[in-house]
Amino acid sequence: MAVSGISVFGRPSETQAAESHSLDDLGFPRDYVTLDLETTGLYPSRSAITEIGAVRVRGGRIVDQFQELVNPRRPIPRQITTLTGISNAMVADRDSIDQVLPRFISWLADASSAELTEPIVGHNVSFDLRFLDYNARHVVGSGFPCTDYDTMQISRVLFPAHQHHRLADLIVRFGIAENEEHRALSDAIQTQQCFEWMHQYTAQHRDLAHVDWRAVPAKSSTPIIHQQLMLR
Repeated sequence: MAVSGISVFGRPSETQAAESHSLDDLGFPRDYVTLDLETTGLYPSRSAITEIGAVRVRGGRIVDQFQELVNPRRPIPRQITTLTGISNAMVADRDSIDQVLPRFISWLADASSAELTEPIVGHNVSFDLRFLDYNARHVVGSGFPCTDYDTMQISRVLFPAHQHHRLADLIVRFGIAENEEHRALSDAIQTQQCFEWMHQYTAQHRDLAHVDWRAVPAKSSTPIIHQQLMLR
C-alpha cells in the first residue's frame, strides 16, 4: 500500500532516502507524528490494542490529531481498567483493530507527499511499534516500517543523573503536567511536549557536548530504524 511513493506508514519507498524528512541543525525532526497506544497487556501475540492516539506535528506544532477506542475482542484486565480508565463497556460497541488500523494508516498517509516522510515519536516507542507491526501483519498483510525517535532514550542521554525516565517523571520534571492520564491521545500530546522541551533544552545547552544521532535497526524483520541521540 503506497501513496505518492510513500508507504502508508510514513516511510519512503525504496527509491527514496530515509533521511528525506525535515531535520534541523541538531538533527531533530520538525515534522513528525507522536503516537501512543493503550493495550490489554505487554505482548502483542497475547494482548490487544484498546486505544490509538496520535498527533501530527509541523514545524514543532500540533496541526492534527487521531484518537479511537478499539474493541480488543477479549476482556480487559481489571488492573488495566484501573490504570487507564478504559472499561469493557467503553469498547463493547467500538470497531475492532481490523477496522481501526486501516483508518489510522490512512490518517498517517493523508499528509504524505513524495518529498516528505514522517518519523514516529513516542515514549518507549518500541513497545507501541511492536503492537502496530504485529497487527499490521495480520490486518493488511505487511509490517509497520518507520523511523522513530524515543523520548525515553533521549531523556536518558540528556539527564543521566536522573534515575527514572517514565513519561510520568518527564512531565513533572519539565513542568508540563502533574499527572499522566494513561490515555492514548493525552499521552501522545504530553510526549510531543516532552520531545519539544528536550529539543529546546539541547538547543540552549550546546556547550554540553556535540549532538549526534545513530541509526539502529530494530531486531524485527520489519525495517524499523531507531534514531538514537548521542552526545560526544
